[in-house]
Amino acid sequence: MKKKLSECPVCSSLLKVSEYTCSSCKTRVKGDFECDGNFAGFDKEILEFIKVFVYAEGSIKQVEKLMNCSYPKVKNLLKKAKAALNIEEEESDISAEVLEKLSKGEISTEEALNKLSKGR
Repeated sequence: MKKKLSECPVCSSLLKVSEYTCSSCKTRVKGDFECDGNFAGFDKEILEFIKVFVYAEGSIKQVEKLMNCSYPKVKNLLKKAKAALNIEEEESDISAEVLEKLSKGEISTEEALNKLSKGR
């Protein structure tokens, strides 16, 4: 399959898609669809984050460095990317969050043990 075009190769104007065809049943849908050039219609910020996240092999610390942003910003972008990919949130694992706060000195060891034993 060829790369999706977003600009005319002759005059560089924005292209429009006029037909979609199902590769399985060969159903055709004709119309005047916009071709925005984004992967699956993703917001540019989310698409860039996904590229950096994959490049960093899932390392949040590496993503922080590459994007020059904070841990909460990376986590927020990750949540947005999951939503864009229709990945449902599972019950959050509170232990990772508690350990992160403990490592940053935001909570004491006693508070962390309390939160972990209560599961919240």
